[in-house]
Amino acid sequence: MEINNYLENYQLVAYQIFKNSLKNKTFFHAYLLSGPFGTPLLSFAKFLAKSILCDNPTPFACETCNTCLRVEKETYGDLVILDAGTSSIKIDDLRNKVYHFFTKSGQERKGIKIYIINEIENLSNDIINMLLKFLEEPSDDTYAIFTTHNELKV
Repeated sequence: MEINNYLENYQLVAYQIFKNSLKNKTFFHAYLLSGPFGTPLLSFAKFLAKSILCDNPTPFACETCNTCLRVEKETYGDLVILDAGTSSIKIDDLRNKVYHFFTKSGQERKGIKIYIINEIENLSNDIINMLLKFLEEPSDDTYAIFTTHNELKV
């Protein structure tokens, strides 16, 4: 099932919130997506990133433009995805991938940078504390999307 249809049919509140944000171009600098195991959170996070960056939004991602395809393949220059659900993320990973991401200007012409951290509840306290520094002082046109299956662990 396409993620757009999944959201519209099973996550109507989230669908409406993001639809209005995309239509009005009023994004928060960070989002926490939460759901039980089996919820396609990483797919939803990537879809949201595509929708923010899409060349032809309606207001959601068209899924066919070059930008959407590059986000899906994780080859978009201003997108970083760390998946704590499939591998251990170390503080050096965060420094090397996310910190440098913030300190450099964007590689893509849009100038919008997005980082996704999947299953944030699996990160160590040191990494969470480092992330809090980024969240307290967000840079312009930089968005964080976090996912979790357990809000109580975040």
